Amino acid sequence: MANQQVPEKVVRILMRDIFNNKLKPGTKLPSAKEISRQMKVDLSSLRIGLKQLESMNVLDIKQGDGIYVKDYVQHAGIDFLSLLFSQKDENEQKMIVDDYFVDEIWEFWTAVFPEILKMAAGRFSPRDVKAIAGLFNEELASLDDREKVIELQEKQQDLVVKVANNTIFLLLANSTRPMRRKIIELFVNSIDRKTLETFAKAKVRLLKEYTSGTSTNSLDASEKYREMLFLTRQAVKTALTQQAKTLLP
Repeated sequence: MANQQVPEKVVRILMRDIFNNKLKPGTKLPSAKEISRQMKVDLSSLRIGLKQLESMNVLDIKQGDGIYVKDYVQHAGIDFLSLLFSQKDENEQKMIVDDYFVDEIWEFWTAVFPEILKMAAGRFSPRDVKAIAGLFNEELASLDDREKVIELQEKQQDLVVKVANNTIFLLLANSTRPMRRKIIELFVNSIDRKTLETFAKAKVRLLKEYTSGTSTNSLDASEKYREMLFLTRQAVKTALTQQAKTLLP
């Protein structure tokens, strides 16, 4: 089991240094033997980790020349961010990315998820409506259990994506799962119970409007939900700003 974790250590360390710009694009890394010595890992495990990063377009391994850092913003894909969000620091206590970078991911999700919801809204069966209504009601009943709320919100997103039944959206949802989880955790853990309850009730109300025909079409529903996401993003940014102020000397 320990040997399986060694390549993960290599990936974690290099991803952290590349993401934090400690290793800039174009940087030539030391030889594999030197990296192996510095990280205190065996060469075989090191090469597995390096190959993984090369396959993600984060490194460029040139035979007979060396290992070069690529600009992940220009070359890497969503798999880079997905893996980045699942990595932790040396103490295994916190993720490599900070809460403020998550805001960029939230901006992306605010743009994308309502489009998935729009597609799903036109395909909801009575069974699907009952299922998501059940998740909403369970969330309202679980407001004092933050972990449960996080789990339920993730299930709600997954159900919407499943109902949309679009292969690209399904694959995107799968690859962004660690990021989506982080967004939900940040939202749920950054706001007070009243705000959390307001958001949960708003989802219930929106579903009732849509199913009753009060909200005229799927476009209206998705745009209202986009506005809700925007407001929750703003609430979290405010909470983070206040938290940062308390840490100032």
